[in-house]
Amino acid sequence: MSKLYDKNAKLELINRIGFKEHFKADSWEDFNKKFFDGLAPKYDALNEVLSLGQHKRIKKKAAQRLEILPNTKILDLCTGSGDLAIQIAEKNPSCEVVGADVSEKMLEIARERGKHLKNLEFKVGDALNLPFEDNAFDVLTIGFGIRNMADLEKGLEEIKRVVKAGGKFTTLDLGKPKGWFLNFIYRIHFLTIVPFLGKTIFHRGEFNSFKYLPESSKHFPAQERLVELFELHGFKNVKNYNYMLGSIAQQIAVV
Repeated sequence: MSKLYDKNAKLELINRIGFKEHFKADSWEDFNKKFFDGLAPKYDALNEVLSLGQHKRIKKKAAQRLEILPNTKILDLCTGSGDLAIQIAEKNPSCEVVGADVSEKMLEIARERGKHLKNLEFKVGDALNLPFEDNAFDVLTIGFGIRNMADLEKGLEEIKRVVKAGGKFTTLDLGKPKGWFLNFIYRIHFLTIVPFLGKTIFHRGEFNSFKYLPESSKHFPAQERLVELFELHGFKNVKNYNYMLGSIAQQIAVV
């Protein structure tokens, strides 16, 4: 299992990107929450830069691939500012959609953006200790949040707990392109241009959150490894779909 996922990578990140210089916290979970609370007002702009303006289109396509049935209950975990949850609720008015996130500042933005939807609510929830009963949902989605879990394997077990047997699970996150040329372009954009824009345009003298996002992906498994990891944890019919030449990837599985 350790070959697929490094549980110590999060602890390394705390020191490598300077979390301790900007936040007072005792654990990765606390650092992560404070980081995203501070990032909340800039989060949507960040997604625009990272995806070259494509993130909403990709999330729409990712939701369509799920083929959600009427009258189902859906949890959007690590919902952030609510993009994916809002899209799903708008397209599936007969479904009950819940967005959960550990960051209350993110949820404030999500609630404002989704206030026109009666079939959508947002709740505070830790991905490793969800405030929901067993088998509470038919579908669970995660958009750009699974790599922020302190313990990915524990998070997968929690997902299996709250989703009914036979239900669907999907994650959408940063991937790793194949081939030296695509990887070269990816690294130039993601590891050089993005941190520069974050520092000079978005944050200037503040903590550069754009540095965290590329760094957090260095030890995050490539899409092929994620498929293996999901299968090892008992997920079935796991399929991968690449976007933007594999720089973003979606996995869909049956619980």
